Formats: sequence, structure tokens, C-alpha cells
Amino acid sequence: MDPYRVLISEVMLQQTRADVVVPYFERWMRLFPTVQALKEAPLEKVLKAWEGLGYYSRARNLHKAAEALSNGFPRTYSELMAIRGIGPYTANAIESFAFHKKVIAMDVNVKRVLSRYFALNCTKEAKNLAEEQLAKSKPQEIAEGLIELGARICTKKPTCSNCPLAGGCKAFNQGSISLFPLLKKRKKSEELFLETIIYQYKNRFGVQQRKKGELFADLFLFYEKKTTKKNFDELCQRTGFKKVIATATCYRFKLIPRLEVVDAPIEGLEFLTLDECLKRPFTSGHKRILHQLLTYFEREKTA
Repeated sequence: MDPYRVLISEVMLQQTRADVVVPYFERWMRLFPTVQALKEAPLEKVLKAWEGLGYYSRARNLHKAAEALSNGFPRTYSELMAIRGIGPYTANAIESFAFHKKVIAMDVNVKRVLSRYFALNCTKEAKNLAEEQLAKSKPQEIAEGLIELGARICTKKPTCSNCPLAGGCKAFNQGSISLFPLLKKRKKSEELFLETIIYQYKNRFGVQQRKKGELFADLFLFYEKKTTKKNFDELCQRTGFKKVIATATCYRFKLIPRLEVVDAPIEGLEFLTLDECLKRPFTSGHKRILHQLLTYFEREKTA
């Protein structure tokens, strides 16, 4: 398998379901079919292609990685790990699926399978034991099979009766499936209430692009400001738009948009037509607001 396709697919699959990724991957490969095409593409075009997948640092890192990979993919783990945006899992995935090395890519599904199979909560030890048992011939097929097994059978609520590894699974045979793997408690997300003001000047709308180093760097948003839950709830009753809920890192954003017509452009905002907005990469929450805005003006035309 082409290592470039492995890289893109595995990075997209981080934090995102496979059924969601498929159309994004297909569009990406049409836009940037090679490492060279990705390297030469402007960052804004790359972010636009990623729009909706979230965790935009992944797209920025892929764009930077393309420069380092323009002369070919390295074949060793240490060399792959030296490339920005490639972590242990992705490096192992490239080694396994592209170069057919005797390694296992440890995503959350594989960690769950191996933790139960060996009755171990030590991921590194379970990985080492599994790799020792990998066949020399076509080890990538077993590595991929473990991912599928974890996704379809050895799930959070496993169907052990259908599992081909049940006979050798220590946790199953000890009756201790529920003890593996040991789960970490998730940190509760901070909830933020945001009033999103869509400033309209003639047929243009005010947007701002986040600066490098900020959350949502390089992406576009409408103007927003923090508000209280009480004010947020009141705005939800008054505005003609629906509230939008979006998550990012450790935050859970609740946004309520409202339209405000102004007599002149506002300093600090770039005023774009709706068609121009559609060509820019927006955060997932503000993209949904943009589509509400499009629907609003379509209704206005037919009213």
C-alpha cells in the first residue's frame, strides 16, 4: 500500500469514525493525490479540505510533513517519528501496512484486544508479546485483523462467543473481561456560552481569521463574545437562528448566532460575500452557522 495513502487515512481516522472519514479521504486524494501536490498546495486550501474533521493541527502537520517527505518516505521507526505530525501509532501503521514490517499499530481497538488477550494493562508489554507471535509472512494482515476485531467483536461490550481468539484469551478464560483494559477517567470539558454576531454590511459579512498560536489557528469565524448561560438562553428565544454545539480539546462551546446590519465595515473584521465565505476554512461550529445563514437568505429570496 502507498505510504502516503496510509499516512493520510490513519491521521484522518484519529478521533474520527471510519464512515465519516471515507468521503473526506476520497476528496483529499483527488485534491492532493501525491506528497508533492500536498506540499505545493496553499495552507488555506488544505484546511478547507479538512473542514469538518476537527483537530485542525493534524491538517497543518500533514502540510508541513509533505516538505520532509517530498524525497520519499523513510522506512525506520525513528526516522518516521522525526517527522512532525507522525506519532507512534501512525509510524507503526506506515511500517506495517506500507512496508509490511513485523509490527503492530496500537490504536484504541488493538489496545483493548491485546489487553484482554494477555490480561495485561501494560500496553507496551502486550504489544511486545503480540509482535513476537506475528508470522513472518504477511504480518500486516494480522495487524489489520486485530484492528477489525477490536472494532467489530472485542468492543467495550464484547461478543466473545464470536471471537476467533477466545480460546487463547486470558481475560475471557479467567472471567475477567471487565477488568481489561483499565480505563482512565476523562477530564470534564469546560462549557463556554458564546454569542456569535454576524455583522452584515451590504451583501458582505464580517469574519476574522484566528492567528497562529491561538485555538483554531488559521481558521475563520464570525465575531463572537462570551456570555452567561442566562443571557444565552434568552438569546435563543429571540434570535431567528438555532444554537450550535461544538467541541474542541477540553472545551464544549455553545454558540447562538444573531444577525446585525451595520452601516460601515467594522475594523478588525474582513467582510466577505457568502460565496467567498464558502471558499474559506471555518471551524466546525461556525461552518454550521454559515449554512444557517445561507438557508436564512434563501428563505428571504422566496418570501
